[in-house]
Amino acid sequence: MKYRSRNIACLESLWDKRVEYRLNVIPTLELISKTHDCRFSHLTCNTREELQYNLQILPKRGYGILYFAFHGSPGKIHLHRDKVTLTDLAAMMNHRFQRWIIHFGTCSTLRKPREVEYFVEQTGIALATGFTKDVDWIESSAFELLLFKAFQTLNSPKVILRNLLNKYPDLVEATGFTYFPEIL
Repeated sequence: MKYRSRNIACLESLWDKRVEYRLNVIPTLELISKTHDCRFSHLTCNTREELQYNLQILPKRGYGILYFAFHGSPGKIHLHRDKVTLTDLAAMMNHRFQRWIIHFGTCSTLRKPREVEYFVEQTGIALATGFTKDVDWIESSAFELLLFKAFQTLNSPKVILRNLLNKYPDLVEATGFTYFPEIL
C-alpha cells in the first residue's frame, strides 16, 4: 500500500504542574513518524499570546494536520491558565490552515456542534475531528494513534472516517469521537 504522508503540526499545553516528568503527546507523534515516514513539529502553548504566535510560525509547507493537545471543555481549549473559545481560535487561525485536517485531542471541545460548524466555516479547514466526552488519557491516546495512522495511510476523509467508525466502535463510543463537516 502506498503511504500518503501528511505531516503533523502539534500544539500542546501543560497537562499538570509537574514540569520535571512532564506528560506529553510526543511519544505518539514519534511512533507515527517512525512507522509512517512522516514529520512532525511540536510546540508548547501555555498562554494566549504563545498560542497566537505559534499558529503563525508553524511550518505550512508539507504539513496538513494540526493537532491541538490541550485540556478542553465544550466549545473551548484550555491553556495553562486561560480558555480559548472556538470562535476566538478561528479568528487566530484565520484561513492559514485552509484544507487542513484539525484534530482536537481535548476533552469535550466538539460537544457544541454549532460552534464547531462555525469554526470549520470560518477557517476553511477540510475536516475537524475530536471528542465530545471527557476522555481517559490511555483510551484517547490509543484512538489518536489509530486516527493518525489512518490519516497517513488512507486518502479521503470519508474513507478515513468510515474505517475508524467500523473498526473501532468501542473507542469511538468511549471517547465520543466525532467529526465536522458531516460527510458520511
